[in-house]
Amino acid sequence: MAEIRPMAVTKRPTIPQIDLQKESFAPERHALDDLNYGNSLNQLIQIGVVNMHNKGLHGEGVTLAILDTGFRKSHEAFAAHYADGRVIAEYDFIFNDSNTANEPIDDLTQWDHGTYIWSVSGGQSDGDIYGPAYEASFLLAKTEDIRSETPIEEDNWVAAVEWADSLGADVLTSSLGYIDWYTYADLNGAIAVTTIEANMAASMGIVVCNANGNNGPGSGTLMAPADAFDILAVGAVNGLGTIANFSSRGPTADGRIKPEVCARGVSTWAANSSSNIGYSSVSGTSLSTPLVAGAACLLVQSRPNFPPQIIRQALMETASIATSPNNNYGWGIINIEKAANWGAEFSADITTGNTPLAIQFTANASLAATGWDWSFGDGDSSTEENPSYQYLSPGTFDVSLTIQSIYGPVTTTMNDYIVLHGDTMEFETDSGFAGEQVVISVNLINTQELESMIIPFRFGNSPDAVFDSVTRGSRTAYFEDLNNAGQDFVNNRFAYQLIADIGGGALPLAAGSGEVMKIYVTIDSLAFGGLLSVLDTTSFLNTKLSMYTAATSYVPVLFTGSFSTKPINRGDTNRDFRINILDLTFLVDRIFRGGPAPITIQAGDFNADFTININDLTYVVDFIFRGGPPPVNP
Repeated sequence: MAEIRPMAVTKRPTIPQIDLQKESFAPERHALDDLNYGNSLNQLIQIGVVNMHNKGLHGEGVTLAILDTGFRKSHEAFAAHYADGRVIAEYDFIFNDSNTANEPIDDLTQWDHGTYIWSVSGGQSDGDIYGPAYEASFLLAKTEDIRSETPIEEDNWVAAVEWADSLGADVLTSSLGYIDWYTYADLNGAIAVTTIEANMAASMGIVVCNANGNNGPGSGTLMAPADAFDILAVGAVNGLGTIANFSSRGPTADGRIKPEVCARGVSTWAANSSSNIGYSSVSGTSLSTPLVAGAACLLVQSRPNFPPQIIRQALMETASIATSPNNNYGWGIINIEKAANWGAEFSADITTGNTPLAIQFTANASLAATGWDWSFGDGDSSTEENPSYQYLSPGTFDVSLTIQSIYGPVTTTMNDYIVLHGDTMEFETDSGFAGEQVVISVNLINTQELESMIIPFRFGNSPDAVFDSVTRGSRTAYFEDLNNAGQDFVNNRFAYQLIADIGGGALPLAAGSGEVMKIYVTIDSLAFGGLLSVLDTTSFLNTKLSMYTAATSYVPVLFTGSFSTKPINRGDTNRDFRINILDLTFLVDRIFRGGPAPITIQAGDFNADFTININDLTYVVDFIFRGGPPPVNP
């Protein structure tokens, strides 16, 4: 694998290329029902995109303009876009035609850079790559001629922005930069041609994302138009979130922090133009920028009333170091999921407990609000800014807050935000003599119909005991399945699952109270009397105490139980709480005539050697008739 190193080109924030073959990163699927992201998974997880996809946001209805060197349009990563008619328009501002792919006069590598950028922002090939905005519509502009380094390319860039605006672009991504004919003093947001145009584009309603450059790590190494005021200049981090050494740093000449935000720009997975099915890992702020732009499309989709300045603010204020921005990371790595909830944020002093429960909600809106509309998930609502609300029934509740702002209503919903329990489970108590079996009933009070339940439990080592089995309880006797969900005999931890219906049509457990399971444990025959072991729940082998309804799951309030050994005095063979001639007679009858055994071994084991024999008889005769030592009790 080649080293990660920015290429020596003065204008484009060029990409330190790794290789041009499909590379095995052994990515893990994020969830069983997700898309097969292939090697693009991790770069999307890092900025919260996968969760947005799972919420149904993929860029539908949003138009992304891409200004770059051209595109291998025949690549499989773009096939769905053409099939769906989502490439709205394309224009080559170098040759003034409508073909943004390579033309005969182009350098053979002309389309390399643009192919990377389009695929990272919006590519779509299952098992290979997904961009954040893979269902967006696209405007493709070929503005950069890699055969030359002249100011005319800035003019091409300006013309492309005007063209994109005329066609309704919502977001614009540009992994291009210009510095050859400027000095650092010119990077004040008001001099460079492209910088002025970027400012205008933001004012015209376009979210502009531009690479900060690959000239780091020194300060003030950014390029135009990254110095523009209301855009998102983007830095590059690696997969661990550490800033790349090559990533350009701010500040601008007038002292503003740059970049604004970061995304993965080291070993970023992209389509390459070596063939129609080529992919590779590439590096540079060129690659982090389209990730941010694609994510911005999702935010535009979820917040269509937000102007570009507010989209920018939301992404910055929810980034990883938003409270302490600097000229390395800006405000940090974006989190598009948090950004989508920005504006109408809220919190609660308690989010889980037992009903009835009063909860204090607090609006933490980032936008100035003129009204508040709360929905508590149980059918009730409030128009107070910071309401206190009492939940009376158990359940899992979605809470939403809608604020009225100058940008229209802004709603944030937190799913499963409040979880309240009203059910209790109790392990009962039992006792027995050493060597006997004890039975602990597990009782449940449930207010909801239950389809199944998992009951893990554990007990201590005093007294020594052995777990035997469990059975269904009186309320669950009709359940179709009782199965072992985990056993750990060394640590006395066990888990069982009860399922009402496994195909036979058994009904869920109705609301009510009573026994749902029995636990059988045998106390060691040599255990002393008066010992107690607490029976509690546990969590192991991915199991925890859980009740399952058709719609949700929850954990009931648990009351622990116990089992204990009944007290016994060593030598009191007949349990009359005295040691006398009657115990001697009992022992003689046991040893020489096969009489009944003492209630426990300890009751007849006068000399504490864990057996009953002639030595115990000698011991008790010595004690009763000769004043010898009494039996030793624990």
